[in-house]
Amino acid sequence: MTYSINLIKLFTRRDDHLFKLNEAERIKNVWNLLFLLLGLTILTYVWTAWLGLGTDAISANMSDMNRVEYELRKAWFLMGRAGFAILLFLFILFISSFFFWLFNNVSYKKLFVLQMNILLIMLIERVTWIPLMVYAGIDWYVSPFSFGVIASSFTSIEWVIYFCGAISIFQLFIIWYQVKCLSWLSSTKKGWIWTGVIFWHLLLWAGTAALSYYDLFLLYLIR
Repeated sequence: MTYSINLIKLFTRRDDHLFKLNEAERIKNVWNLLFLLLGLTILTYVWTAWLGLGTDAISANMSDMNRVEYELRKAWFLMGRAGFAILLFLFILFISSFFFWLFNNVSYKKLFVLQMNILLIMLIERVTWIPLMVYAGIDWYVSPFSFGVIASSFTSIEWVIYFCGAISIFQLFIIWYQVKCLSWLSSTKKGWIWTGVIFWHLLLWAGTAALSYYDLFLLYLIR
């Protein structure tokens, strides 16, 4: 049986397409979607960077720079975001798929297909940050869709706020979606699937918080 990947129908008709994916001996449309998602990932991160999301460290010292220095630093920042987008693309599709493959008896390629959908959800989440930043001046970690707002009212510890800000409605949906899909495709006990998925996301949220906390230092490194 040949299965042609349709990311939208994997959401809207999940059970039907998971059945087809599970029975598939050959999977089509992988490379087309791979390059499409790569382009969308780079475009999303470059777009958010161009609009100023995450440029606080640059803007803070704007008065100490001339126009050429500022534009050069902004160009480096855009290239850095494009590079980060590529790393994120590779990490979510390849490394995450490998992690789930370790404790589930599902083929790596089928997990790879599921992670394509996860990356798409993440990109949609990042697009929602744009109007919040442009029209309300709200940073991603205090998005109304995340727990960062609640954390910021209880603590001023930046790492904690970033960590809670990484936990959003979108991320909770991703966890639920991954568990549902893995439960369908794998014979692993559901409790172990929940444990593995939540553990992986805790690592991702901690990593996101650490990157955000040390973002200023990273910007100086890529100058």
